[in-house]
Amino acid sequence: MEHARRLALPAGLLLCGLLAGCGEEKLAPSAGPPIIDLRAEMLTVAPSTGPVTGVLVRNSGPSAFGGKLVVAYPQGWKLNRTEVPLDVPAGQTRRVSLAIEKASDSPDNAYPVTLRAVGGGLDVSRSQRLVVASAPFFKPTIDGRHADWADAIPASFTDGGKKTTISTYWNRQYFCLLVAVEEDKLVERGSGAEPCDGIQFALAPRDAVTPRDPGGTLQRYELLVLPVGKGAAVCYRLARPGDPAALAERRRKRAELKSQDALAAITRTGNVTCYEVAVPLAAMPLIRPEPGREFSFSLLVHDPDGTGVRDWGTAAGLWPDQRSRLAWCDWAGAKWPAQPPFDGKIEWGFCSSKK
Repeated sequence: MEHARRLALPAGLLLCGLLAGCGEEKLAPSAGPPIIDLRAEMLTVAPSTGPVTGVLVRNSGPSAFGGKLVVAYPQGWKLNRTEVPLDVPAGQTRRVSLAIEKASDSPDNAYPVTLRAVGGGLDVSRSQRLVVASAPFFKPTIDGRHADWADAIPASFTDGGKKTTISTYWNRQYFCLLVAVEEDKLVERGSGAEPCDGIQFALAPRDAVTPRDPGGTLQRYELLVLPVGKGAAVCYRLARPGDPAALAERRRKRAELKSQDALAAITRTGNVTCYEVAVPLAAMPLIRPEPGREFSFSLLVHDPDGTGVRDWGTAAGLWPDQRSRLAWCDWAGAKWPAQPPFDGKIEWGFCSSKK
């Protein structure tokens, strides 16, 4: 899915000024080289419409970085610039905006890009696969039939050799989600806390952040959908903005979390399980649906007897240190990996239609 490469020259010595009262020149060791990470943001509208896209450049090192960003988007695309001067102070992140002047839409919604930061003896490169992450305006029927999802924009990723496809819609009443999960077996929810299959997803305002410690406050809407047999599914509300962050660490009983207003259905065809859900937007007042507006969205797929937890954050190119035990809520029946999932603050958007 991605490849990162970092080459850094050894830190040199910096020349100090004359010390007051002694008249000597002395050399002091450098604080160390900059440490650069790169990430291209997901596209939230079709590239053929000429959107502005963003690249994040983070310097987590002890000294400033000066150089340039070089980008390569798909062949045949024209951007307003492919080389951008960079000046990133220590401990800061810069967002570089690029205008797409000419592009074509990919039938499989996959757009390879390469990013490179060069300067001061540092050469960092990274390859990513971008998708259009957006929800067109439409009201599907949540009934386990999927013909009315033809005008969605599917975003797919593969984990453990198994494919997951995410499709979204919005309308005046609901945010709608269809997740197609390739898996060998569907493990339905039991009466106890034994591991089971399901999907866990989160929506948040674009500027939301995850607290650093349990004393903070959550800023996301988080939901869970579990299969209960015979095409039925149940939706649970795990978190709302304003909840204490410590709630994410508690393994609560599912009965107390059941949503009374969300719609959900599940189907199994061959080796693919499809989760279909509609969540009332009235229950998520901080998510304001308008064409062109962005929000944060992420998804986990729970497949305990197969690939384990599949994480959209991996496919979206989040940095390895963007993981947090407070980014997702625990629940009875979850089987978590040794390291926590990625943070759920990934670009998504509302649009008027697929085109």
